[in-house]
Amino acid sequence: MIDKRSLRPIASPGGVICLLALDHREAMRNAFRRAGVEDVNANEMLETKSRIVEAVGSRATGVLLDHAAARVSRPDGIGLLVPLEEQGHEQLDGARLNRLEFTAEDALRIGADGCKLLLHYRPDHPASAQRQREVVARAADDCHRQGLPLVLEPLVYRLDGESEGAYTNAFADLVVRSASDLADSGADILKLQYPGDFAACARLTVAASPLRWALLGGSEVDGETFAAALEAACRAGASGFMAGRTIWGGALGLDPTAQQLWLVEHARPLFERLSAIVHDHARRIW
Repeated sequence: MIDKRSLRPIASPGGVICLLALDHREAMRNAFRRAGVEDVNANEMLETKSRIVEAVGSRATGVLLDHAAARVSRPDGIGLLVPLEEQGHEQLDGARLNRLEFTAEDALRIGADGCKLLLHYRPDHPASAQRQREVVARAADDCHRQGLPLVLEPLVYRLDGESEGAYTNAFADLVVRSASDLADSGADILKLQYPGDFAACARLTVAASPLRWALLGGSEVDGETFAAALEAACRAGASGFMAGRTIWGGALGLDPTAQQLWLVEHARPLFERLSAIVHDHARRIW
């Protein structure tokens, strides 16, 4: 039985989730490169994450930070999630497999209120899907033995050799099937891709039951597009959002002073707008 109380540290008092995602590691280096900054070092990434948390964190119900950033950037008054997965993936017959790098005990050592597991997942690839469900079961058992909730982020992706057209046509069904597969995985809430429209989100809500779900922000999604997707998702049963680069991606590539100004003028208002959508339309966790 799911203990929804375990999600209280990352939710609002009313039971919705507005979470700032900043656990990016190599993905953040890649985002800097796309912004024209090569060879960004670890300190520069930590300083950028600290500025983002300072500008936006007070508007969030929780923050997702990598372990290094969590040691220096945790804001007061909101919940903290940290990742379990190792970066990258292994291959299995054209599919992807995850490995765990951190444990729930590691999370407790830095004062986290829960853990997140990003999971590459294709429900139509039985061999990899089975292996991935075993990873989730281990992670969920580890978290629950330590009294922590697990946020599960299954990511649908293109198989090696799969055409773009075939993947695009199957995408919504794959997201829904993934939620259905993982609804009894031991996770406490799902962080899911936008399946395309209101009707698909409504199917997703049914498929994920008894779990609640929150919408993830895509790396290439602008704020306007995400706001529209979030409203559709919440009206169809989502309980909030967990977003990163959609919120703060525009700050990368700026000098520290300009970065702070951009975050206050752009990232903070966008986060506030998204939070208002959630509070107006989202399905409550409790």
